[in-house]
Amino acid sequence: MRKLLSSTKWFMLLSGIPIVILGVTMLFTPLKNLIALAIFIGVSMLISGISEIFAFCGEEKYFRSSWMLIGGILTTLFGIWTIFGRGSAVLAAIMPFVFAVWVMSSGVTRIVGAISLRSQGYGQWGWILTFGIIGTALGFMLLFSPLLSSIIVAYAIAAMLIVHGLNNIMIFFCIKNIGGWVRKQIEW
Repeated sequence: MRKLLSSTKWFMLLSGIPIVILGVTMLFTPLKNLIALAIFIGVSMLISGISEIFAFCGEEKYFRSSWMLIGGILTTLFGIWTIFGRGSAVLAAIMPFVFAVWVMSSGVTRIVGAISLRSQGYGQWGWILTFGIIGTALGFMLLFSPLLSSIIVAYAIAAMLIVHGLNNIMIFFCIKNIGGWVRKQIEW
């Protein structure tokens, strides 16, 4: 148990520091890092696709789904295209538009939900409607301003990376206390 906590502790520190550094660098070079993010997505798709293919091959014939194999092959091919072809540039170019459409569609969904809540007599529907209108307007604005959308996506990812990395570093310092607590629980 002690070895497990010790190795986990060091893994958290060794993964947390580079994640924070990556997040901070994204703050200073947000647009350049969209390409790196697209490559990361490509690598993730490649790993995911290969995993699906192996999962298909590892299943008993009775439980196999050809859709899993097709999905794995398509995901693998798209990952290869993203990494080795022009896919990373295309993905980085369309990411701002996908983000804008997502923000806009979330706003429209909130508007529809607020109208539904109003008809059911929910008193706070006005706030939901207001945020839905703001989200729809922001998404529409981002759709026609891909540079602004790219910067928002990059800064949001940078903030998430920094928070995740700092969380890993905090866990590194907390595991000593957790180890003491676990030992006390086992001794009871």
